[in-house]
Amino acid sequence: MSSESGTANLLQCSGAEIEQLKGLASSTTAGIWRIKRAKALLGAIDEISAERLMYQVRVPVKSIVKCLKDFSRLRMAYFEHPDRPPTPREAAVEKMLALLDNPPPPSSDEWEDFSLRYIGTYFNARQIRKIREMISNDPDPSRAGIARQMCSVFNLYGANGRPRFSVATDILKRMAMDNLIFLSPQHPPRRFKLKAPPMVISAPEKTEETVAIKSLSPTFVIVREPEEVLLWNSIIHHYHYIPGHRLFGPQLRYLVYSRNDARGRSRPLSDNLLAALSFSAPAWRVSCRDDYIGWNDEQRIANLPWIINNSRFLILPWIKVPNLASHILGAISRRAPQDWEARYGRRPVLLESFVECDRFAGTCYKASNWAEVGTTVGYSLHGHEIRRQQATKAVFLLPLHRKFREILCSPVPF
Repeated sequence: MSSESGTANLLQCSGAEIEQLKGLASSTTAGIWRIKRAKALLGAIDEISAERLMYQVRVPVKSIVKCLKDFSRLRMAYFEHPDRPPTPREAAVEKMLALLDNPPPPSSDEWEDFSLRYIGTYFNARQIRKIREMISNDPDPSRAGIARQMCSVFNLYGANGRPRFSVATDILKRMAMDNLIFLSPQHPPRRFKLKAPPMVISAPEKTEETVAIKSLSPTFVIVREPEEVLLWNSIIHHYHYIPGHRLFGPQLRYLVYSRNDARGRSRPLSDNLLAALSFSAPAWRVSCRDDYIGWNDEQRIANLPWIINNSRFLILPWIKVPNLASHILGAISRRAPQDWEARYGRRPVLLESFVECDRFAGTCYKASNWAEVGTTVGYSLHGHEIRRQQATKAVFLLPLHRKFREILCSPVPF
C-alpha cells in the first residue's frame, strides 16, 4: 500500500465495529495506544491517507500501516493486547488523564505537581482544567476563540508582544489528540493534495555569459506581497530538491535580484532574479548542534528561539556566477538577524542549516565561515518501510554573537 493512497481498501467495518472504534477514540481511560489507533482507523475509513493521519494523530506512518493490517486480520481483538508498553510520553498523558478524571481537592498540591509539555510550554493539571472550562463555558466554542483566550490567560505572547495564535491553536490540537480536551468538530476536511504553484519560471532565451559578482550587486527583497509569495513558492517548488514550498512557524523569505529588484516596474517580477532563500524556526533537537552549544534540555527548550534555520537556499539553475552562493550567504547572515528582530522582536545569536551530504559538499557555507559540526542520523518519522530513510545531512552553524553560548545556556530565556 502506498502511504499517499486511500487506506479504506484495507478495512470493511461493520456498524458495530465503527461504534466501538468511536468509543475508544473518545475515551480517557482506554490508554493512548488504543485511543490513537482507533482514531487512525476511523480516519482510514474516511479515506484519509496514512501520511495525513500521521499529522492528525501524531503516530508514524509505519505504525499506522501496521495498525491497519493487524486490525484487518484481528478485528477488535487487536485492541486486547497492545504490542508494546506505553512510552514515557504516553504514560505521562495517561497519568494526567487519570488525575483529571479523578480530581483531588481544589487545594491539593497535585494540581501543580505534574505537567505536560506542548510545543515548548508546560501545562499542569489545573491549567488543563482551565482550558476545559473555557471550552465548556463558551456556548459556541471555536478553536480560534479558545486560542485567543489561551494567549491571554497563559501569557502566550511573542517577544514582539503579539499573541501567538498559531502556537495556541496547535497546542489545542495536540491536547485534543491526547483526549485531554474535546474540541467542537471542524468543517469536513478537504482532501489533502499538494498542488504545484501555477507559475513556472523558465530560463531566459538568451542567458548571459559567466559574469562577475561586482557587476550584479545582489539585492535582497523580503517576500511580502501576494505576487512575491507566488513567485517564491513557484521557483522553490519547481527547482529546489526538497519537495514542497510550505514553511511552518515564524519565517522570513527573500528573493535575490541583480542590481535593483523589479518591483514597481512594468516588466515581470522575475526579471533579474538570481536566487531565493528563507529562514524559519530551528530544528527541535540535533545532537551535534546541541553538543556544540553545550546546553541541557531545559536550556534548549527555553532558548531555542534564539536560533534560526536557513531552511531554503536556491540559486536559479541557469545563473552562472562564480562565488555567488558564498557572497549571498555572507550578505544575508548580516541582514537576516536585523530583519528577524524587526518582525519578531528577538535578534538571533546563531544560524543553522542542513546540507544533504549525497548532493552537496557545503562549500559555500564553509567559504562563508559557517562551521560544520557534525551530521544528522537520517531518522524519518515516516519510517523506512514506507518512505526511504532520510538522507544524512551535514549540520552547519554560524555564531552571530561572541557570547552565544552564554546566551543559549542561560537558565531562563535570555
